[in-house]
Amino acid sequence: MLEVTKTQWSKIQAMAIARAFSLLGTELTIFTLVFREKDQGPAAIAALFIVGTLPMIIFSPWAGTIADRFSTRTVIPIASVIGGAAIFAQAQELPNYLILTLLFIANTCASVVGPTWGKLTPTLAKKEDIGRAMGTIQSYFTIAGLFGPALAGFLVDRTGFVITFMIDGFLTTFIALVPFLINVNHKPQPLEPGEKTSVAAGFKFMMDNPLLRSLVILVFGMVLCISVVNVGDVFLLTEIMGASSFIYGLVGTGFAAGTLIFSAFTGSRKVNPKTELIILGFGMAILSLSGFGVGIAPNYWFIMVVWFIAGMGNATINAYGVGMMIKVTPHEVQGRVFAAFGAIVSVASIGSMSVAGYLIGAFGVREVFVIAGSLAFVAFAVLFPTVYREQMKQIKL
Repeated sequence: MLEVTKTQWSKIQAMAIARAFSLLGTELTIFTLVFREKDQGPAAIAALFIVGTLPMIIFSPWAGTIADRFSTRTVIPIASVIGGAAIFAQAQELPNYLILTLLFIANTCASVVGPTWGKLTPTLAKKEDIGRAMGTIQSYFTIAGLFGPALAGFLVDRTGFVITFMIDGFLTTFIALVPFLINVNHKPQPLEPGEKTSVAAGFKFMMDNPLLRSLVILVFGMVLCISVVNVGDVFLLTEIMGASSFIYGLVGTGFAAGTLIFSAFTGSRKVNPKTELIILGFGMAILSLSGFGVGIAPNYWFIMVVWFIAGMGNATINAYGVGMMIKVTPHEVQGRVFAAFGAIVSVASIGSMSVAGYLIGAFGVREVFVIAGSLAFVAFAVLFPTVYREQMKQIKL
């Protein structure tokens, strides 16, 4: 792994702030697309999430390879400009198939940008500061997530379905300048004579490493079970509970608030690796039960509380779970490992969302949420002991 002698907190914070603004724009677009298409039914919402997630699966080997083999200042500007243009275009009155095509293009660019940014964190933080660095980055992300749904609900209520796309397009395009403005760059290590880049190296390393293999199987199982909530919560909130677009946005804000509070905690203090592992276990257990909690909720105020608590659980994965991945992954393949992990999680998400619309229509949204949440907790209970055991081996090394 790359050894860093001094953690550059100012650059980590500047990078996180810039990415958080871009995430804010993404939140606006996601909310707008879901609310604009909800009248078409659960299948239409599922199609949006599926098309938006497919690039992570299809292009992950190449996206990770690009992150590993090209400099930050080459990848980020090109992908950001193309992605921004695709987002701007979605503001127009277009047929549904063109909207889905533009969404696919924008998220293809995002699938490259994600692992490229991920490569920078271990070049800016010492190994023992990785957990705090990830917590700091997640704190800024969560501030964007905190305001994103509420701001989107307000804008859609007051201005319709155009302004949110324009904001996201501008913020996505602006990211092209960020590596130059804050003076960061990952310069890839040249290949040895005759050496070829393996696009499958990320998948291979992840499956060969016992800790990463057990962690990704656990996350896959949980995501497979609870992704149905992404498809169905808009119908539960607006059609069954009578929530407005603004209230729907506030419910999402509750999740972000929980993530922010716990991310601030992880970024503010250093804890030993065993404590990180224990906190991660509690966080994953809480998150796995969130679907069950939403399914039995009597009103949207109860759901806000459930999502707030689930957000705290989510923060443990983003800080400590991803931090564990970084620590055990050699720097030269980190981009491909990040992309491979994202692709595997996306497969679970798409598999779940592909059947969510049918299941919700056939059995009811509450019933599906309760069953999915219960299965997610079963996945956690069965698989987390393996993650715990393998991480303890790493701690003792």
